[in-house]
Amino acid sequence: MSKKKKSPSKKATPSTSKASTQKDKNSNSSQELQVKNSFWVNHKMHLILVFFLSAALYANTLGHQYAVDDSIVILRNEFTKKGFKGMHGIWTEDTFTGFFGSKRNLVAGGRYRPLSLATFAIELQLFGEVVTSSDGQPALDKDGDKNYRGKPWISHFVNMLLYAWLCVVIYLMLLQMFNPKRTQNNLKGYFIALAGALLYATHPIHTEAVANIKGRDEIMVLLGSVLAVYWVLKAAVAEQNKALFYEVGAILAFIFAIFSKENAVTFLAIIPAALYFFTKKELPEILIKTVPYIVIVGIFWFGIRGPILGDAASVVSTNNAPATELMNDPFLKIENNRYVSYTNEERLATVLYTWGKYVKLLIYPDPLTNDYYPKHIRTNMDVIPTFSMPEVLLSVLLHFILGILLILGTLKRKAYAFFILFYLATFSVVSNLIFPIGTNMAERFMFLPSVGFSTLCAMGLYELVQRASDRGKSWVDALRIPTAVLGVLVVLYSIKTCTRNLAWYDDYTLFTTDIVHSPHSAKLNNAVSGVLQDKANRSNNSIERKMLIEKALGHSITATQLHPTYNNAWLLRGNANVMLGGVKKQEGANNTNPQAKRSLFEEALKYYDAGIQAYNEVLRLRPDHPDVHRNLGVVYRDRGNLLGQHLGQIDASIASIEKSLTYSNKDFESFRLLGIAYGIKGMQLQQAGRLQEATNSHYTAIKNLEKALEITPNAVPILYNLEIAYRQLNQPEKVEEYHQRWKKIDPEYDPTKQQ
Repeated sequence: MSKKKKSPSKKATPSTSKASTQKDKNSNSSQELQVKNSFWVNHKMHLILVFFLSAALYANTLGHQYAVDDSIVILRNEFTKKGFKGMHGIWTEDTFTGFFGSKRNLVAGGRYRPLSLATFAIELQLFGEVVTSSDGQPALDKDGDKNYRGKPWISHFVNMLLYAWLCVVIYLMLLQMFNPKRTQNNLKGYFIALAGALLYATHPIHTEAVANIKGRDEIMVLLGSVLAVYWVLKAAVAEQNKALFYEVGAILAFIFAIFSKENAVTFLAIIPAALYFFTKKELPEILIKTVPYIVIVGIFWFGIRGPILGDAASVVSTNNAPATELMNDPFLKIENNRYVSYTNEERLATVLYTWGKYVKLLIYPDPLTNDYYPKHIRTNMDVIPTFSMPEVLLSVLLHFILGILLILGTLKRKAYAFFILFYLATFSVVSNLIFPIGTNMAERFMFLPSVGFSTLCAMGLYELVQRASDRGKSWVDALRIPTAVLGVLVVLYSIKTCTRNLAWYDDYTLFTTDIVHSPHSAKLNNAVSGVLQDKANRSNNSIERKMLIEKALGHSITATQLHPTYNNAWLLRGNANVMLGGVKKQEGANNTNPQAKRSLFEEALKYYDAGIQAYNEVLRLRPDHPDVHRNLGVVYRDRGNLLGQHLGQIDASIASIEKSLTYSNKDFESFRLLGIAYGIKGMQLQQAGRLQEATNSHYTAIKNLEKALEITPNAVPILYNLEIAYRQLNQPEKVEEYHQRWKKIDPEYDPTKQQ
């Protein structure tokens, strides 16, 4: 028998082992060389990409107009419109004062954001145009100052650049956290910094803060805060002389942030946490380095903000609490025909429901809307979220897990815990949990927390890289799937951002776009009604105009159904009814069929009556409303004209016009119509043989026509009607006097062509 061949030993010979080791070293060296020479560790290329991509995403806003709250900070803000001369008011008053003209405690805590407001004043001064009167001279305001008209593209351009700069600073902060020495073979640091910055830069949830000019306060507060964190971390590892430079820079950046928006206060937790998680500093030293920021917040909050805002500065003030109003307090419901506060359970369930909605929008940002006001956030028009709802329970579970991970990660100094903290800390002040913020939620409130979300996503992608590498794959192969996922997300986010920007072109585009997604929002229905009415007033197409007004009426009715005490919605409901009354009146005047004509006039009368009913509701809710008295005067006047001229109801016409004068006692048209109506009544009384009553009626007509003449002395139609009135009274001298007066003013006047 032949002997079995001895199997070779599995143990490598020394020469084989050395060769294998040398091969591994060569392989590792090759991979390191590949990494060092790759795009992934080229931070200069990263900075260029992040900056230009961030800017390019919002380049399509440069042609946009002002929208939404831009009126508060620019268009109708008496301080910013003054340019440099408005700085005193900007820095010494509540942010809303320049818009409302006085302190208005609309939401708890007040608002003091002078730095972001100051940038608008600077823009108007440097790039705006002086507002002029009809004679071409500067139109001075009540203080004798020039006012400036802004150019929206300048403001959009500034927002675009600030956002691009912010995204660059986020990249630098993340790189400092994960690769402070810029080590070329530290792929992890570069990957997380780039991926985090790109995910943040492209995320569509940021469109509200960037595409809307007013959102600059969000950009500025985050820019200053992140820059402070970055420089604090730089100071922690820099040489002593450079460290001082970075520390001073961080303090200045934080001051910049907190004067832009109060949210910067949350970085009192984030700055020391950054030192704890990303440096080797011990707690005593961390606390010492946090002291300057605590001092800054104390001086700002209690030494500057508090004295300026007064009672409104406190979120728990009882002496000057905000008025109970659904548009400023979403946690209200109707019971026994009055608004009462949610129960504690209803309030907490609603808050947690919105927290879940935020997470959903961060993961899947669609649909987006500018309006989450009541009752958009409810699952149906009148269903308040409860703890029995799956969405609320899921939100509770998710945030409970985040809390556990935060605690465990903090104890072990894990980086993911820092970004959970970043998310929760910056979200806390807009969460409605600590204090009410005046609305259920808003996409702009995710502008700061999404830094944490984006970085956690980037860390998750890198984990895929690390696991693939641990399985023996080269870095190039390990990067393929995570890079593909990142690329798909960046492309999809970018497309969504660019298309969402289009909705922010102006109020009309934004409101009519978003009402599809927020049909149960009282505020948005009210806003849509307003922009539709504005467009109708500018339209020369009668069919289009009628269609727009009918849509506007529908939205205002919905708004009042959602919020029965919404005085602005009732006002717009009244306006839409009056406008439709005018349309029906014109249709009747153009119709040749007597029966159809009268039917249209009667429809017009119903619309006028509905308008009056809506205006009376405004009076009941807010007697001092600046517009309602004027509007009531107009509708009663137009109603009287309809009754007298087209429905032949002279007494009802006179009563309606006289009612109009109780609201507007110096209205030329009301006196003119009343004079004509009394003149017609006088002629009817003459025909009935009631001569004394007829004479009294003609004298009343003259009295009203003379009042119209006092308002407009050379009004030819009034002079002509006075001639007619005196002819009925058989006073030839007066007849000739007024005849000569109107002939002298307008010899071509043809009374037969006048109404």
